[in-house]
Amino acid sequence: MTSYKLLCIFAIFAGNFVSNSHQQDVTKLPDVEGYKLHCIEASGITESSAKKLQSGEDIASPDMATKCYVQCFFQRLRLMNEKGEVQKDTLTKFLTKVVDEDKAKAMVAKCDTRRTNPCDTAYDMFICYQKNKAKLF
Repeated sequence: MTSYKLLCIFAIFAGNFVSNSHQQDVTKLPDVEGYKLHCIEASGITESSAKKLQSGEDIASPDMATKCYVQCFFQRLRLMNEKGEVQKDTLTKFLTKVVDEDKAKAMVAKCDTRRTNPCDTAYDMFICYQKNKAKLF
């Protein structure tokens, strides 16, 4: 089993996952780089914060632009809708590209958070996946 840099989640959403032969490096999925670039522009995230997310570094006090970058990326991947509602079936299917189905379902259940706005929800979900060894950028 090998660790892969995921998608910065699903790139951004890249990270480290344990992979089986049927699983793939999510950073190789079509459109991920374009999504990242679009979301950098749309959110106004600083270059420094974007690099920290992509490398898996902690951001002590993330600003709203950082949180909205994650939300934009998740929305582009259709893991979350514009209201900030997690699309659990899509998320589970997405995660099975990097982990087995049982682990994907467990992660989705464990990281099912809801905050006051879509950006906070997305960022908290991202942190949960990161803590569970699923860097999504």
